Amino acid sequence: MISRGGARARRNPKGNYRIKKIQGNVIRSKSMKLKIGDIFTITISENEVGFGQIVAFPNKSTLLIIVFDLKRKGEGDYDIEKIMSSKILFLGYTLDAKLYHKHWKVIGDRPVKGVELPYNKIGTPPDNIFVTDYKGKKLRRCSIDEFDSLDYQNVIAPVRYENALKAYYGLQDWIGDDYNKLLYERTLNSIKVLSINQ
Repeated sequence: MISRGGARARRNPKGNYRIKKIQGNVIRSKSMKLKIGDIFTITISENEVGFGQIVAFPNKSTLLIIVFDLKRKGEGDYDIEKIMSSKILFLGYTLDAKLYHKHWKVIGDRPVKGVELPYNKIGTPPDNIFVTDYKGKKLRRCSIDEFDSLDYQNVIAPVRYENALKAYYGLQDWIGDDYNKLLYERTLNSIKVLSINQ
């Protein structure tokens, strides 16, 4: 369950609404409501879209999303079940700007199923280094080996997910330093690293 909280809506200098209020699995601002499970389109080209889903709200200003390995032409009726059965390509933290401006359009919702949530790291070695859950809560101290294998919890601009998806489908160059960090396999690796050291 997502913890409750609230604040007045304000627009930041970049133009997107920060999330102000979390009620259960829903976030609200004056002009937008999003919820866990929302499925949305991601523009790939003039006539193709990919698909993503909101997985969690780690805090009032951040979304945790997945992006599926699936693309379709044009607008219209999309097969939600086919989207949900597709392989997960990317997972990561982002902001609501593309959704607020309707560059990414919500097309339906389904319960989030079978998505492994990431473990991250916090601190500076060699002392005071910790494993955190997807919300940033410290779980325990970690070893140097674990620390080197985990990622910090970084919030990535929505456009990078869009560009990474375009690159995945060969529409532009793949920038490894930027896009490899979004791959879902990194989340699976973080779980593997911790399970080995339990």
